[in-house]
Amino acid sequence: MIRHAAFLVLAIGLLLLGGLLTFLRQVDLPPVSVIEQHNDGIVVLTGGTARLASAVRLLQENFADRLFISGAGQGVSKASLIQALATTQGHNISEIELAALMECCIDIGFEAADTAGNAVESAAWAGSHGYSALLLVTANYHMPRALVEFRRRMPGMQITPHPVQPDFLRVQDWWRQRSAGLFLVGEYLKYVAALLRARIEDGVDALLGAGEAG
Repeated sequence: MIRHAAFLVLAIGLLLLGGLLTFLRQVDLPPVSVIEQHNDGIVVLTGGTARLASAVRLLQENFADRLFISGAGQGVSKASLIQALATTQGHNISEIELAALMECCIDIGFEAADTAGNAVESAAWAGSHGYSALLLVTANYHMPRALVEFRRRMPGMQITPHPVQPDFLRVQDWWRQRSAGLFLVGEYLKYVAALLRARIEDGVDALLGAGEAG
């Protein structure tokens, strides 16, 4: 009995380790090239000016028609976003250009409090515009979990990931930095939880659908 339990623990450990390594490879992938691909909209998940700056650049370069900023905190305004972007290092767009973009082509969502909420909020925005292809912008470590939630809420949507490398995190040598390693393991566990929740919810929906059909 003890031997069987030990084998089970070992198997689970190896499965989690293999999953972690796969997750890290996903996180370390560069953005999908969108140079020749036009999308209906861009969704950026709040969590740093680097994400927002990347999303605005994609909009400015005409890779999509509109931009949706999901999960902005209450009290955040277009004026405060313009100010934050104007002071972002390496961002080469003037405040006048930013203000024009904000006025014509950028929407802000305030309801989402987590990644699942981002997906719900963004699905409503995309649906209201009749969009079928989105660019999704978020941090590289957050992208796998975000894709799980977005693809669940928008199964027919073409979603192109555009991960952003945050300044505070280097995935390439994460094992050499205790804080980076702990952070990435935590993100991996959140990703696993999102996958499990999606599978359970899909199973429940299938059972309910079968029951109604019967």
